[in-house]
Amino acid sequence: NLQKILSVSIKQWYQRRVRGAAMASLSLSTADKLASGEADAAKRTKDKSELQAMPTRTYLDQTVVPILLQGLGVLAKERPPNPIEYLAAFLLKNKHLYED
Repeated sequence: NLQKILSVSIKQWYQRRVRGAAMASLSLSTADKLASGEADAAKRTKDKSELQAMPTRTYLDQTVVPILLQGLGVLAKERPPNPIEYLAAFLLKNKHLYED
């Protein structure tokens, strides 16, 4: 069951990486960048209110569970002597892969 969950998590990670690479290949003019920045600020405000309105399980599933499952999978394989520090370092090192 953990393997199934991890395979789904890895698939989601890969899809995000591909989507991110496609977005990075687009070039924007300065005006587009400014408009995009304003739109991003509005989106962040909207996203925060949407996050607050979500049920707890949905919020965790969308924000924390994917990276946590990936980290726990690596932790189970590596079995370091300091698992909490290892997991914390993994989360901090890889959080950019899971942020939208």
